Amino acid sequence: MASRAERREQAVAALLDATLESLATVGFAATTTRGVAQLAGVSQGLQQHYFPTKTALIDGAINRLATRLLDEASRPVEGATERQRAELLLRRMWDSYSSPVLAVVAELLVLARTHPGTAAMTASTLTAVTHRIVGVAEQALPGYARTPGFREALLLALAAIRDTTTIARIPGTEGALPTLDDIVDAFLKSVVTDS
Repeated sequence: MASRAERREQAVAALLDATLESLATVGFAATTTRGVAQLAGVSQGLQQHYFPTKTALIDGAINRLATRLLDEASRPVEGATERQRAELLLRRMWDSYSSPVLAVVAELLVLARTHPGTAAMTASTLTAVTHRIVGVAEQALPGYARTPGFREALLLALAAIRDTTTIARIPGTEGALPTLDDIVDAFLKSVVTDS
């Protein structure tokens, strides 16, 4: 039988996961505390005990998402050559930003425009994740990292990946977007020197 602390941890995790799912599927406006409790399979009373407001649920969900993103960004990149590691890193970021849960990021970006607290948490999360990705890239790609403009080229590639995977969720936009191969090629042209 689970201890009280374990039951609490399970209920909180279920509520935060349900909040992320709701944000990804129906958006902020349609996400309700009642709907989140139902999706999590807990009573609304229990939901209110741990997260008394929708804002508290959203804040908790942002923290949970931040942890997931930081964990994903921290994984080491393995490949035989620096070029392979660069391609693997950018593909990993593409896959992360293409995942359904990351639709929440787009929702939070919209919400951040009008909610200062959400804006601060979203900005902090995105900045921390970006710094972590840059750090992993500098370790995995030491030769490329010494190239002038490496950080800027990586940031441009990450922005292109984030924007492309977000806009690609809108049917009919494919012709207006770069492919992952285009982004990888542009990044490599920026950092690979012929010396």
